[in-house]
Amino acid sequence: MSLLYGLTLAEPAAKVVHMNIARQQAVANTLSLTAINVHHSAYAVNISVGNPPQYMAVQIDTGSSDLVLLGNSSCSNPNALCNPTFAAAIGVPPEFFDPTKSNTTQNLTPTLGNFSTNYGGGNTDSGTWLADTVGFNGISLMNQTFGLTQSIDNPNNANIIPIMGVGFPANEAAQTKYPSVLQQMKSQGLIDVQAYSVWLNDPNAQAGSILFGGIDTAKYSGSLVSVPMVNDPQTGKLDAFIIPWTLLNYTSVDGNTTLYSGAIGALIDSGTTTMALPADIAVQITNGLGLSPQPDGTLLVACEVGTYGDAFTFGFNNDPTAIITVPLSNFITPALVANGSTQVDQDGNPLCKVQVSNGTFPFAILGDIFMTAGYFVFDLDNAVISMAQANLNTTDSNVLALAASSGVGATTVSATVTITALPSATGTSTPLQILATATAKTVSIQSVAPTLKLGSATAKAGGSATGSATGSSASATKSSAANPGQQSPVQGASFILVGLVTLMTLLGGSGMLLA
Repeated sequence: MSLLYGLTLAEPAAKVVHMNIARQQAVANTLSLTAINVHHSAYAVNISVGNPPQYMAVQIDTGSSDLVLLGNSSCSNPNALCNPTFAAAIGVPPEFFDPTKSNTTQNLTPTLGNFSTNYGGGNTDSGTWLADTVGFNGISLMNQTFGLTQSIDNPNNANIIPIMGVGFPANEAAQTKYPSVLQQMKSQGLIDVQAYSVWLNDPNAQAGSILFGGIDTAKYSGSLVSVPMVNDPQTGKLDAFIIPWTLLNYTSVDGNTTLYSGAIGALIDSGTTTMALPADIAVQITNGLGLSPQPDGTLLVACEVGTYGDAFTFGFNNDPTAIITVPLSNFITPALVANGSTQVDQDGNPLCKVQVSNGTFPFAILGDIFMTAGYFVFDLDNAVISMAQANLNTTDSNVLALAASSGVGATTVSATVTITALPSATGTSTPLQILATATAKTVSIQSVAPTLKLGSATAKAGGSATGSATGSSASATKSSAANPGQQSPVQGASFILVGLVTLMTLLGGSGMLLA
């Protein structure tokens, strides 16, 4: 049995509620839906808001902390998910929240001020703060605060979608902080601790899971290893899921090469599709791989390299057991030209883009292409992230609830490295433990030597890659950090309520959201 810092496990209670969820692909402005690779997706859940309920899908985002919905007046923006033309291209109904059609909506703007948040795609969304009942297929969070977007300043034509941020409350966009979704779940007795686990599964898989208040021990191999979070360099506070990233190795048939060894913070962000690195580290890694950017900055390789079995190994906190191995295939996606076809080299071989970009923040952003390889437990109560290698495509399940430990004393969790540009964080946590009985509340809602030389590909003349869609986070500070590119439309899943809230199934393929 895996033991987490500050957490214990328990058999889940019998109370289980399922929510269907689906995965959608993102759409770049000039490309059709069928031309977009599954890597350009986001993970979302179906919720209801108001009374009578209005149904919509929201992206689950570990890089932000606010629930943000789209209002009717925002739908005139051609890149908003509620815009009829845009929604039709995605294959979903143009959903938005209309507060005039709910008899339980409360206007919180007099208390919280006007709603405004900046996104990584460069857009600023503005509107009002509201509160209403938010439902998960029979489970209701009463008086849940959320921002309602009414106007959008969108100079970069980023995709605008509703988001459920599940980060620290300290990162909420409102000046006056309010009870977050996780705090509401805990205060209403749906979960025992503010912790949840994420299993995104294989990028091409039909299913994955997010469990609030619990873990699924069948979804990972080995033991969960805990890594402490460190302070956000932008705020100097422990308000984001940033951990010490200390190693990046590359394994191929030619052997192992260390691409990066040092100490920098890494934001683990489900709201970002790709990976964004500080420029100096990005150059270090691309040089080590023997890659040279195209004139527009794009890194191109032959798509064939994704079949070689090469892999990256990420190490954290100088702990040899805190590692996640990610196949190279996760990091590449077809390079598309304006008509939606795949770009080719001089010999007609398909080309792929390497989904690593230069970030503008003093920490790395490790998004879905990283997270799909691992199993992650985000423990907000104790400020640690626990991780293990994911068991991909398994249909086995063993869901256990998380509870605060009744053990003696506290466990001190601290970073073992000094983070570049980041003050290290030392926290004291109350151990969480495995409860002995099945009576726990359980709500389930379902320095580089350039030796590798992958080799930069040269595109056939006249072909210019386009259509990249980077994921999005929704909070004013964290979203801009976590989303150097577009804000991506939604993907899917399903919840289980078991004293934990289990987002159980991420359904994919059709791109249709299931109500």
